[in-house]
Amino acid sequence: MKTLKSILLLHLLLTVSMLCAQEVQSFKQHNMKRWGIPAGNYSGIAHISGDRYALISDKQTADGWTEVSISFLPSGDIDRMTFIAHHFDDQTKGKARDSEGIVYVPGQGFFVSAESDQKILELSEDGTPTGRSLAVPTCFETQNIFPNYGFEALTYHVGKGVFWTTTEQGLRSDVAAPTTLASPTPALLRLQAFSSDLQPLQQFAYTTEAPVTSHTPKHFAFGVPELLALNDTTLIVMERELNMPKNYNRSQCRIRLFIVNPSPDRAIADTSLPLRETDTNSFLQKTPLFAFRTGIRLMGKKNFANYEGMCLGPKLANGGQTVLLVADSQNRAGNSLFHLKDYIKVLVISNK
Repeated sequence: MKTLKSILLLHLLLTVSMLCAQEVQSFKQHNMKRWGIPAGNYSGIAHISGDRYALISDKQTADGWTEVSISFLPSGDIDRMTFIAHHFDDQTKGKARDSEGIVYVPGQGFFVSAESDQKILELSEDGTPTGRSLAVPTCFETQNIFPNYGFEALTYHVGKGVFWTTTEQGLRSDVAAPTTLASPTPALLRLQAFSSDLQPLQQFAYTTEAPVTSHTPKHFAFGVPELLALNDTTLIVMERELNMPKNYNRSQCRIRLFIVNPSPDRAIADTSLPLRETDTNSFLQKTPLFAFRTGIRLMGKKNFANYEGMCLGPKLANGGQTVLLVADSQNRAGNSLFHLKDYIKVLVISNK
């Protein structure tokens, strides 16, 4: 078996050597407040149909979702957004689950992942829990994750009827400790697939980049907050590194997107074996897709955005695929000098 150090070395070599098969156009961030979208802690977004989209907040006071409509320009950028309604279940008021990811399954409803209970529950369109949920393997249960590093990511491929999720950082059984600046090692993750009958399929081993922050901030967050099924063979993995110094000056959020192709022959053969003891050849190869960062400078640009959600938007006439990203503003938290904003951003992915 190869060590974590050798995993990192191999991963860095792969990152340098592989070329991405797509090109990405990035549009500027849009502040959703300009269109009257209510303030939130938006941690997920899902396309429903047409111009209908669902937003989920990790500080909701009840199960449910927020409906918005989004219209697009021919370029793929957003033309405007409109708030439609909150669809919350009054029976669950005061029992928030720390909802993080959301997907829509046509003809059924929504599935929502949450860190507080490590469950992925189905909601009807009015926000009411149906009683159904994904059959999450025991390795992902609450006692097996590090605090606040559970399920955030959730995606669904309509054509294949497959769900995907992972934890933000490694499980207790796979890593000695979560990735921190004191222990700046890559996170070792299990990408978990589920079938349309809500049963678990295969797991795939994935390793993140190592943190690049060189100073010790007041707030630090690291890991994978979102996955996106780009097509029936390809996942986009969002890696996020966030650091905020005590006075917030020079705060940064770094987003790195990677492509992986979890074909069945790449699945973990022995899921009981800790990932830190797994051969490096078992980890998915990843291809860099796109990277960007936002930040706060008290005497300069203030575009900080903590991106956590991602979904597909419309296909363009030229074949380009739009991808929407939403940021968590902590309900537009701030002070007299600066307030975080509810940003949404569009990328367009095209084949070279």
